[in-house]
Amino acid sequence: MEQLKATQTIVDGSLRETKAHGTEGFPIGVYLDDFADFENGYICWHWHEEVQVTMIIEGEFTCQVETNEIHLQEGDIAFINSGLMHQIRPCRLAQGKLYSFIWRGELIGGNRNSDIYQECIAPVINGNLPCIKWNSTSLEYDKIAELLRNVVSLYEGKEPAYQLKILSLLSELWLRIFEQIPEGKPVVKAEVERDKQRVKAAIQYMQEKYQEPLKLDDIAEAAYISRSELCRSFQRTINMTPMEFLMQYRIRQSTVLLKNRDLRILDIAEMTGFCSPSHFGSYFHKYMGCTPREYRCQ
Repeated sequence: MEQLKATQTIVDGSLRETKAHGTEGFPIGVYLDDFADFENGYICWHWHEEVQVTMIIEGEFTCQVETNEIHLQEGDIAFINSGLMHQIRPCRLAQGKLYSFIWRGELIGGNRNSDIYQECIAPVINGNLPCIKWNSTSLEYDKIAELLRNVVSLYEGKEPAYQLKILSLLSELWLRIFEQIPEGKPVVKAEVERDKQRVKAAIQYMQEKYQEPLKLDDIAEAAYISRSELCRSFQRTINMTPMEFLMQYRIRQSTVLLKNRDLRILDIAEMTGFCSPSHFGSYFHKYMGCTPREYRCQ
């Protein structure tokens, strides 16, 4: 089983994950994520065109899919739709394990012009179904958990025709996801897409300039909107303020620098855009649950 580590979770300026999942001929990746391996102790904000199903093996997690927050514990399963910003945090930093199943809609539906894709895949991907949670009390839980365990076994064994068997299992799973589509015509609202593009532009700017003393006006100007509209776009898209995102990103960058013991904590605070070591320490403890010095000793 492939281990997906934090150093392999690479994103571009818009937080789009650049890792290819599977191959062009069989576009699915199945991963066992051990959060002890993640540099930051959690999976940071990112998005990808593929859909994702996550099954918790050990520990408790908070999964945020844009403005939707899901609490997951051992055995729980979650579906995350295509193209949505999401992050997964263990309730105890750097502790917990989960399986991730990440695949493109074309794996089941074939060509995007096919009847199966247009009638069975697109309504989910383009609809109003950001995420689903199944737990032991859910009607379909036992069957879905069994399907996923079988996918893991097939993916690990890679015996003859394993691809066809996995495709059959995912098709059965997809039917259950399809049945969860809310009633009514699925419509992607123009204002939702507009908010996402604004947020992505602001995020790209913050990632490029995070070491500088950024102000909200600077970020808004980079996204070509007002301060208030920028804040509204962030709240509607990922349920946080632009400055909260900036602080989280700075802390994430600092965890990498803390591994270099030649750098003083004072130096790291300056290098990541904090005005003082105390300011840095306060935010570090808020997001990581310990001081920078304690983190370095771990």
